[in-house]
Amino acid sequence: MKIGRFVVDGHIHCGKKDSAKADSKLKGIWAEVESVDNSDMILFDMDVYGVDMGILLPSFTGTTNEMYKYCCERHPKRLRTCAMDCQTRIKAAHGEKEWNLSDSLKELDEVLTNGKDYFVGIGEFAPGCMGVVRKSYSNLERFDEWCAVAELAIAHDVPIFFHDYSDPTGLSRVEAFQVLNKVLAKYPELKVVIPHGGGDNVADIKEACLVASRAPFVYLETGYWRAEYYEIALKDHQLGASRLIWGGGDTGSRLWYPQATRPNAKYLEPTKVWYNRNNWNGDKREADYQPDFYGWPTRQIARLIDLDLATQDEINLIVGGNAARLYKLPVPELCTFACGRPDILVK
Repeated sequence: MKIGRFVVDGHIHCGKKDSAKADSKLKGIWAEVESVDNSDMILFDMDVYGVDMGILLPSFTGTTNEMYKYCCERHPKRLRTCAMDCQTRIKAAHGEKEWNLSDSLKELDEVLTNGKDYFVGIGEFAPGCMGVVRKSYSNLERFDEWCAVAELAIAHDVPIFFHDYSDPTGLSRVEAFQVLNKVLAKYPELKVVIPHGGGDNVADIKEACLVASRAPFVYLETGYWRAEYYEIALKDHQLGASRLIWGGGDTGSRLWYPQATRPNAKYLEPTKVWYNRNNWNGDKREADYQPDFYGWPTRQIARLIDLDLATQDEINLIVGGNAARLYKLPVPELCTFACGRPDILVK
């Protein structure tokens, strides 16, 4: 049985080879990859678990908006994609041109203008975050950058992912959320998705929920959450089921695993337990198969009923309804979602 009447994976990484390019100047999880269409592999797992549509995120340096648009053109009833400043990042990685915000915004504006049928957001990383070859920045500089990005997102009426909170080359987590709070105060209409719901531990999730509760259009993507963590948002009357976006949690991102394994990874704390990640890559060899991304997060959703944390109507919002509204997805004509309920604050 499907986990909901219309299910959307809000966090998919495909469109790339799962190995670093031989001439990549970036190393580890930031290594440049080769753009390639492997969306059929994603669709297999989507079919197995009853996932109706998916949101692609061209997050890795080397992925391109053009390839992600092609994946959507091949599967127009199943896939949509976010946009990123892909070419600007690639040029920076190659040392061809120093990264700058102006080029990033220009690239994004062109992609969102010309690809309205398939591009539904910006992310997973905002311009100037995560893996971009650039100089370090101050709190004020990042605020100014985010204001420019916010105005672009608002102009195109698309949500933007906020991943600054875990950028090892940028601000601290506290500083990053301070910037976001200031941006949201200036642009309350801005639609923001916090990927991974802020993380996979209670303290980080509470922090992300607090930020989201202060603004009307901030959503938490929950692919990393254990069922118990949903209680933090579901029992917050400022959030509830209408602000959660379900996902498989980096679905299709095989490259990530061999390069960030425990306990030798520098990027992850040695004791961190990534509950939804399969521990099949204890060494650093390349994976040769698609791990089961959906098994763990679908079971966490099923547990919400057992823990008396959500009704099925609320689950329908979490696993698809909110994403359908946020990304303006083509849901079946007869598919409807809860509205007018005092316990579900649908925006």
